[in-house]
Amino acid sequence: MAVFLLAGCATRAPVASDESVARSGQVGMREISGAFAQAQRMTLADNESFLVPLEDEANPSPAYPTALLAQQLPSQAVCVRVAIDEAGTVMSSTPAVQPPECPALDAADTAFFDAVAHAVAQWHYEPGLRCVFPDAKTKEQTVGSCGGYREIPQAVSLTYRFVFEQKDGRGSVRMSQ
Repeated sequence: MAVFLLAGCATRAPVASDESVARSGQVGMREISGAFAQAQRMTLADNESFLVPLEDEANPSPAYPTALLAQQLPSQAVCVRVAIDEAGTVMSSTPAVQPPECPALDAADTAFFDAVAHAVAQWHYEPGLRCVFPDAKTKEQTVGSCGGYREIPQAVSLTYRFVFEQKDGRGSVRMSQ
């Protein structure tokens, strides 16, 4: 069973476009787990802390669906909840809906979600860790790591918002706010 985590915002740099292609699309993304209430949350004891899973820098960004470039669609936001197992492997991705920032998917959005799902299925993370310290004071003295104390890998869920857009017939990136 996946344990859900409400994480702070993080950003990831978009991939540069291929300038040799006359029409291209790019994607901006932002991790927005904190904006979503979760049915299940990890509860930490006073002597425990949590280290958020770290994305592998080689994780691919979604590609703008080539078949949609000619339609010159307005900006499209797609939010996805990514379930990550204890080893840091993506188990699944599902649409996340919370209007207005994360609208429900319509017919055109399905192609965008498919592009996101294809990319995140290839993602890998350093696992999230529950750190167990001998006492709360030791926990407070150890920031940003488990400090050699007990590390328990945790399955978690993170939510991301991707923005697909074009400007003047060319793809562009806009990091969502």
